[in-house]
Amino acid sequence: MLIEFSVSNFRSIKEEQTLSMIADSSTRKNDNTFVPIKDNKLRLLDSAAIYGANASGKSNILKALTTLLSYIHTLNIDVDHKIPYYEPFKLDESRLSQPSIFKLSFILEGIMYEYQIAFDSREVHHEQLDFYPKKRKSNLFIRTKNEVKRGASFEDKRLFSSKALTKYPYLSKLAREEHEQMQKIYEYLKTYACFAANDTHMRSSLVRHVNQELQKDENLKRKLDKLIRIADTHIEKIQLEEKTVDFVFDDEVPEEIKKIIMNDNKYELFAVHKTRDGLLEGEANFPFFQKESIGTITLYVLGALILLILDRGHILVIDEIDNSLHPKLCKFLIKLFHHPLTNPHNAQLIFASHETTLLDRELLRKDQIWFTEKNKYGETQLFSAQDFDKIKGDEPFDRWYMQGKFGGQPNIKEVEFIYGDE
Repeated sequence: MLIEFSVSNFRSIKEEQTLSMIADSSTRKNDNTFVPIKDNKLRLLDSAAIYGANASGKSNILKALTTLLSYIHTLNIDVDHKIPYYEPFKLDESRLSQPSIFKLSFILEGIMYEYQIAFDSREVHHEQLDFYPKKRKSNLFIRTKNEVKRGASFEDKRLFSSKALTKYPYLSKLAREEHEQMQKIYEYLKTYACFAANDTHMRSSLVRHVNQELQKDENLKRKLDKLIRIADTHIEKIQLEEKTVDFVFDDEVPEEIKKIIMNDNKYELFAVHKTRDGLLEGEANFPFFQKESIGTITLYVLGALILLILDRGHILVIDEIDNSLHPKLCKFLIKLFHHPLTNPHNAQLIFASHETTLLDRELLRKDQIWFTEKNKYGETQLFSAQDFDKIKGDEPFDRWYMQGKFGGQPNIKEVEFIYGDE
């Protein structure tokens, strides 16, 4: 369960910006919150929405989170290569020589953890992991460059080195060496899922994942069929058939590439539609990716992903949730995270959007709504609707946003600005 995420000196983000999933004291729409630790006053939000003008940096907030996760789970960085995840703020030359800093606080098995890492293109400068096993802060390790100081709660000190690799997180090194305590955290951070509708590589990867999950989970398939039906797609069900294909590869094709190609072509997906011949009803199978719309394909991938996340109590990050989906369908998908029947394990959703109809006081609390805006120096600033003193929570969020009362709006010039000199 995610508590907070902070980032500085990354892309358009210069100073530290923090996205918090901590609920305020309001009792409004309590179904949108949950208590993650028994006998603890901390309440977390089931979802958070980020709004802002194009190029204001809302995608960079989400990208920062996914970058941290990707870095932790990267398998190989050549010693002669730069760390590929270092993307500093480029509009201030002094930041080009400073590290990017990422901080993540989360709850795992009822215990709060705080992790942070600072790195540039050459090396990791600082890394630290703390936790609260008995409601008091305790350090697991602090790393400075390649030297690591391990805390009293760090297990199996004699079996594992206190030396870190220059370009890798120490957390990752220990997890791969099967340090049980660190491996548990490493595996938890794998449960964060990301989706961007306009990222074709990500979409194809998720299609493979969804196809595999549907093959082994009949309950997931039933739920997905229902979701696609109630979305008014006129599809009765999804049919996944394994193809019998003999793959022939040249000797120089790497095994990893062979596996990807075989997985991509292992199944054929069909959309089953009803047909009618007089009084007789039948079925027709349409090749899914050739005949169905982009919106339906997005619903297939995103719908299955959401159902998996809800079932497992994981975290889902979506950039442009409204891309190719009707606003009413987007609302429905978000509501799945707010209902105890559909979200019994307290899964969390973080999404970015331009769709103002989702800024609905019947859908979101004020502490779930965030905005990004760039200042005159091109720096992204992230702020919450609850930062505005006059906001009580029953205001028409969508109208106020469009009127510019929250900021986060594009400053668009009039048409004469473009054609005025002609």
